[in-house]
Amino acid sequence: MRVLIFLLTIIITTALSLGAGLLVGFQLRDASEGLLIAAATTSPFLVMGPVIIGALAGSWDHRSSTESRRFLGRWFSGVVAIDAAAVVIVVLAALSAQAPIWVPVVLAIGTAVLLASARPLGALFRRTERPIPETPGSSIADAGVVRRKVRPIAVTFVVAAMVTSIGAALLIALGGDDGSELAQTVLLAGQLTFTATAMAAAVVSLPYGRALRDTAGRDIGRVHRFGKVVLGGKPLPLDEAEQRGAVEYARLAPLALQFQLVFLGLLYVGIAFQFVSTAIRGDLGVLPAVVLTAMVVVLLVTVPLTVRRIRRARTYAQEHRTEADAPSAVGTSTEPTASL
Repeated sequence: MRVLIFLLTIIITTALSLGAGLLVGFQLRDASEGLLIAAATTSPFLVMGPVIIGALAGSWDHRSSTESRRFLGRWFSGVVAIDAAAVVIVVLAALSAQAPIWVPVVLAIGTAVLLASARPLGALFRRTERPIPETPGSSIADAGVVRRKVRPIAVTFVVAAMVTSIGAALLIALGGDDGSELAQTVLLAGQLTFTATAMAAAVVSLPYGRALRDTAGRDIGRVHRFGKVVLGGKPLPLDEAEQRGAVEYARLAPLALQFQLVFLGLLYVGIAFQFVSTAIRGDLGVLPAVVLTAMVVVLLVTVPLTVRRIRRARTYAQEHRTEADAPSAVGTSTEPTASL
């Protein structure tokens, strides 16, 4: 049930984000270039902001510690501030484009509804979780388990590529020899293939995210501290139980981060296919070029940073491997870990 809810969340989020982007692209295209770019850049936050709040509420209980309350409170305030700024930009762009009044009204009201419902829905989802196991990573860190989890991603890619290729071939056969339509058909097949594979990678990686939370007793304040110590290399004080939890966190973090990179890369390739197709049609002006450039910048920043964090986590686990032999209140495991 939790996996089904997760998949539905991804599908609905993707649909709403694309809807907001297309609404901005088509209804506000007559705005000044600066406002159009600003609205297109910030409009995804109108959906992703509430999703972030819901995900945090669905994964962490703010009542677990004072540190958690402060951390989640800062995130909620930050998301509200960003979404408020995005709404203001959309309103200014709508005024500049002389767009119908319903366009900014729909985006503003939709954002408010999503923000108001995010935390209650997230908390309801969190209550369906099972109790924390004594050894959070014992069943998923073994090399054989990792290989079995990679297999569905590869199978999804092969099956999706075959299905979309057959569909593209039929469309090309029925649609004539127009070069532009041919390119768009091929790009659509690529978009669907890589997006489906990205979704498979997201589903496969779910147990690693849960195991990381369990190493810290599902206390976001504690797991944030683990991240600073293990991934950031900061010398923060940890008690004995937390030290063992940090070692287990370090064992699992490289796997979770590698699956994260796989998901991000596949998703971005799918999105790139979509915007290249849009650029060929010329529907959204400079917007596809701006989005593609932003994606490249994000990857250039994210990939080296993630690789560096993976190395730090492995080094930390290696240097402190003897500290995980005893049981811990926040969860430990002595199983060997694998890499993708």
